[in-house]
Amino acid sequence: MRDLDLDDVLVFPPGTDLHAHRLFVTGAIILQDKASCMPAHVVQPTRGSTALDACAAPGNKTSHMVSMMGNEGKVFAFDMDRFRLNTLVKLTDKAQCKIIEAKCANFLELDPLDPEYASVEFALLDPSCSGSGIVNRMDVLVDSYIALSQDADQVAKPETDKARLASLAEFQTSIVLHAMRFPNIKRISYSTCSVHEEENEAVVARVLAAQSEFALAPRDQVIPSWPRRGLESSGLTEEQAACVVRTLPEDGTNGFFVAGFVRQTPADLNRIREELRALANTDKSAMLPPKDDAEAEAAPDMDAPYRGNKRKAAGGAKPVKKEKKHDKKPKPASAVVPSTKSKGKKRPKRKESVADS
Repeated sequence: MRDLDLDDVLVFPPGTDLHAHRLFVTGAIILQDKASCMPAHVVQPTRGSTALDACAAPGNKTSHMVSMMGNEGKVFAFDMDRFRLNTLVKLTDKAQCKIIEAKCANFLELDPLDPEYASVEFALLDPSCSGSGIVNRMDVLVDSYIALSQDADQVAKPETDKARLASLAEFQTSIVLHAMRFPNIKRISYSTCSVHEEENEAVVARVLAAQSEFALAPRDQVIPSWPRRGLESSGLTEEQAACVVRTLPEDGTNGFFVAGFVRQTPADLNRIREELRALANTDKSAMLPPKDDAEAEAAPDMDAPYRGNKRKAAGGAKPVKKEKKHDKKPKPASAVVPSTKSKGKKRPKRKESVADS
């Protein structure tokens, strides 16, 4: 059946084995956990555009972007490990992705102002993480970014070392901030296969605090039908937490996190300035506590015409002198993604999904 949240994903019953199926062997479909299909839907690359995948191997999310772009335009796929990059090339070639330029490079060492990347508009960032959310063995074998460099048992083991998490979070933050330096990037997805706040909400909060050019993509652009949202913690407001997505094993997926960032347009920035200006000009009297009857009777009419330090009382009465007050004012209070070779209500729980490449 077609997935209820991702329109290019098909869901199969638990236990369905398609590894030997002709469509999988030929690259017409890609086996992938449903959660791993979310980043491409959050970054939303358009047909014929230019995009990048910063930590791309083994390439399933890369090929998903290619599918959404109609196999038109260009996708730069970066990975530091030559072996993993070769795996990406092999898998994406099998899926007949024609627009990927794979590069063995450290994304953090790329020059964002290099003319070669001047047209990049979309960035998918799925950096290495603790892997604490991985429970689906299919993803360990086929999709996980870290599965190709670590033992499968280590991948599935939750990471609890706080020092290690802090180091990962610092790296993950640097990846996002570096992507934001590319002058024409207008949309970014950030994802991890981790359940730890340190790598998820806390990274998002640090990125938002470190710059003002990008804001969180609104909820209606980030898998809006998915009910489980982010945690209101680690510096995120309730509204911000609602803009990011979490998945857990009880949702029928691996533990996963994804957030979207959008570059603010001049119109957005002007709107924000106007809102701040209006807030600054708000009548401070509205912030004061209500007066008792005696105070209200003695107080001047604040709506009367203002002249110097005097206000004319209604009915032609003599001006009332403004009394000096010394009181301080109170403070305001698994899935199938249609492949590039071929383009399917209660939410069913599914452990394994297939992605049509």
